[in-house]
Amino acid sequence: MDQILQFLEGYGIWGLFLLSFLESFISPILPDVMLIPMVLAEPSQALYYSTVATAASVGGGFIGYGIGSRFGTLALHKFVPPRHSKKIENWFTKYGGWAIFLASLAPIPYKFVSISAGTFRTNLLVFFLASILGRGKRFLLIGIIVHYLGPEALQLFQQIPTHWILAGIALCAAVVALYYYYKKQKNIPEKQPD
Repeated sequence: MDQILQFLEGYGIWGLFLLSFLESFISPILPDVMLIPMVLAEPSQALYYSTVATAASVGGGFIGYGIGSRFGTLALHKFVPPRHSKKIENWFTKYGGWAIFLASLAPIPYKFVSISAGTFRTNLLVFFLASILGRGKRFLLIGIIVHYLGPEALQLFQQIPTHWILAGIALCAAVVALYYYYKKQKNIPEKQPD
């Protein structure tokens, strides 16, 4: 994997694009390992690099979606480990296509999510929007922080207590869950008196 990463680093922004694209459906190498050094080396280009990583990742997600859509549960069982597939399947059952965003809050590789989205025939517009939000949260947040804070951003990342990060993730998940709970309650017809 180190040789592949070194090869891609030689192509700069195109290497980042290819790595982000492939990670969405097949590659085990996370784009972060290339994106973070690039944005720290050139903070003025951080937003550009992060946007490229986000766009490539979302684009590659459509390949994963196509694999899942074409091969169905066969692809799900072949490419997604059982511990992730059960969790993802439960999320898709409860939240539909918005499970994609929820999965982006969890440490689940996006390729598993994109293949699952195709397997469960998620609406393509919802898949696209949720992917932009989820991938953008991951890559654009890095770019925004480094763009405005420069190299000091790395120190900021190291100083944030882990429990604050977990609390933020839990808060986001609670907001999403409450939204869907209230939406579901509105759709339940009221009983008519006899």
